[in-house]
Amino acid sequence: MSSHITKNIFWLTASRVVALVLLAIAYFALFRYLKPFGSGQYQFVLSYVLLFSTVVDFGIQQFITKKISEDPANAKTYFQEFFSFETLAALLLYAVLLAVAFFRHYDRVVFEAIIVTGLGMFMNALTYPFLSVMAAFQDMKKVALINFINSLVNITIIFAAIFFHRYIVFLASVQLIFGILDLFLYRQFIKKHLPNPEVFKAIFRFDFNLVKNILRQGWPFALLVGFSAIYNRIDVVLITALLGYVQTGLYTAAYKIFDLLGFFPSVVSYTLFPFFAGLMAKKAIGEVRENLEKYLKLMLAAALPMAVGGMLLSTKLISLVAGPGYSHAAPVLAILIWAPAILFTYIPLNSLVISQLTKKAVMITGINVVVNTVGNLILIPRFGILASAAMTVVSESLQGIFYFYFVRKNITDFNFFSFAFKPLFAACLMGFALWPIRQQSLLITLPIGAVVYGIMLFVTGFAGKEEIKMARSLFKAA
Repeated sequence: MSSHITKNIFWLTASRVVALVLLAIAYFALFRYLKPFGSGQYQFVLSYVLLFSTVVDFGIQQFITKKISEDPANAKTYFQEFFSFETLAALLLYAVLLAVAFFRHYDRVVFEAIIVTGLGMFMNALTYPFLSVMAAFQDMKKVALINFINSLVNITIIFAAIFFHRYIVFLASVQLIFGILDLFLYRQFIKKHLPNPEVFKAIFRFDFNLVKNILRQGWPFALLVGFSAIYNRIDVVLITALLGYVQTGLYTAAYKIFDLLGFFPSVVSYTLFPFFAGLMAKKAIGEVRENLEKYLKLMLAAALPMAVGGMLLSTKLISLVAGPGYSHAAPVLAILIWAPAILFTYIPLNSLVISQLTKKAVMITGINVVVNTVGNLILIPRFGILASAAMTVVSESLQGIFYFYFVRKNITDFNFFSFAFKPLFAACLMGFALWPIRQQSLLITLPIGAVVYGIMLFVTGFAGKEEIKMARSLFKAA
């Protein structure tokens, strides 16, 4: 395994773990402060804007990262054209975002929060070209630092809102602060790779033919990002439309655990994307297979105890996260917790499929959009927010099944099931140990579950010398 990749994962993970603990505390307080109705309004605003923000770069960010990884000599040209395009695209999309919200006649406070969050979306969009360069050169330590600073800002705004009794418009300002701060920091950090990026010149440098060529080659990435945004957030929008803000608040309390857990697969995916792109450009299929199997093994070992433990301890976890007012969200979490577990398992494949089989990834995600949207529309009126949780698990399962199939068929026939049984067996035994004590404090159940699972990994031989060496390398990366 490349030591550079290990260092990237270490720094991104370390920064996000520390931030995760702090953010969790802040969100625990915020859910209690806003109550289900206020939480529903705020999470709807974030989901609504996210549907636009995830397509604001039209998928070009991943495409540019891939191109710079393959052709670093032309990094400045790609950066400048991307920045020029992104400035115009973000402005146009912000206008569309506001127009749709205005004609939908949302509550005044919701509309005002959308205005502020959307402006933050615009500022954040301008950081994407910088992030593409940082990712392509695998300089993720600085990205980790920026992520950590953003988390501190988010925590500060949340507690300030609670202390000064502010509402969702004040909370929405955090997105704008992110954008301004990140733009300043990335402007400084990018100089290591582009000593003279000429950012302001890039705004006015618009080579239509080059941008047209980028869009022509990058359209699969655009559709992929767009489809991913829809199937990841359409449930919140539909729940709000069909059931109201209270049910949205309950659902997003459970979904927040998904969001918090999602940091690690996103770190792995973002780090492996340029790494696999570089290996495939050199046709180093053997190295691709070796690293793919290592990360599949690592992610599976993390996914199974999370799913089994989260399902059995959902009532206690919801009480911890949001308080007694959200008790009806516990059954939602018991289902929904399997979605991040599935995501953990297939995320190394995700990096490879997006990099090399982009059109197939578009097809897979497009199918998921239809399945998720139709399923929610049919099932929400009858089964409520439990239906949305189930459809999220179905969507992640379909994504994983297709990714496994296409990587094996088109790139490399890697091993997976040969080592999957042992952590599955360990997780089942952990579940049997937790079942009788599931109503006890998390201070008791979580350590017991972790100890039982860890012991069983060693007893079954799953965690051997190679895995210990891999774990140690993460910590030596510091």
